[in-house]
Amino acid sequence: MLDILKHLTSTPGPAGFENKVAELLQTYIKKLGLNSHIDNMGNLVATIKGKNPDKSIAIVVHTDEVSLIVKYISDEGFIYFDLNGMIDTRILLGLVVDVISDKGTYPGAIGVKGKHLLTETDLNNQIVLENLWIDVGASSKIEVHKLGIKIGDPIVFHPNFQLLGKNHVLSKALDNRIGCVIMLDLLKNLKNITPNHTLHFVAAVQEEIGSRGAKVAAQILHPTQAIIIDTTPARDPTTSKQQTPIEVGKGPVIRILDSATVYSKEITKQLISIAQKHKLNFQLDVATGFWTDASTIHTVDSGIPSGGIFIPRFSSHSPVETANINDIKQTSSLVLEYLKLH
Repeated sequence: MLDILKHLTSTPGPAGFENKVAELLQTYIKKLGLNSHIDNMGNLVATIKGKNPDKSIAIVVHTDEVSLIVKYISDEGFIYFDLNGMIDTRILLGLVVDVISDKGTYPGAIGVKGKHLLTETDLNNQIVLENLWIDVGASSKIEVHKLGIKIGDPIVFHPNFQLLGKNHVLSKALDNRIGCVIMLDLLKNLKNITPNHTLHFVAAVQEEIGSRGAKVAAQILHPTQAIIIDTTPARDPTTSKQQTPIEVGKGPVIRILDSATVYSKEITKQLISIAQKHKLNFQLDVATGFWTDASTIHTVDSGIPSGGIFIPRFSSHSPVETANINDIKQTSSLVLEYLKLH
């Protein structure tokens, strides 16, 4: 599971440019002896047919990661950019990034003004996105263009997957390549089972910019219910329990409500019961200020009852997202037991 997670997090998948991640998932699914397809929106879908064709569950993860995008190239060869997803600009100073062009992927550094040159005014000023620039080693706009880099090209955090101690993993794009790994684990464990419900495994695009892919997938598949697997911010040393009581290492999070979705009471009740029966750790969550793919799925057709299961992580939407390996395993176990009952 960790080897696959490293491979997935090292593969660029900015929102709107997720094709490489989807193609990699297709390769892994094919190795399991299963078929999958990619729809017009870019969503990957793999289906296990059930005994009851009138009942189906969509198990939804997302392939995209928060990223940047080329907005302007100066005559001196510096690249200016905009955000493609929800990112705190304070984390960007001094980062190594990858700029992805039609000709290849090029490392670059988000430049910082040397401490020796900073004035008191500089130190007190807020970071302004339009003042940040990327150096790819070019000395002119012409040199940048020779690399194939142009306005609209995506930029991702440089791959940096590593283990922290025995039980934690650190990387960019854990949100939501963790979900992608769990999806593969579920397919592996269910491929020789004929469930009662048909199971649609969906790796959706563009979650980070409005959960657009999930809506299209739901409109095509018409599932009778959905289970969303994603990650969620957890309490760190700077965060009070009043902000969030969720903790890394305390098990998967079963969400009750967030800003865009009231999750199905019946599905939530079943998930809690399964976790208790199988002695799986779990946490309950109310998260205003968040949305997930459930936000666009649950209002499709006449309404699709949706459940949400989330893996806690530190340093959300940064290059150093951190999660607990046991939380990942227990999330997969919880979803597996739920699907076996259906």
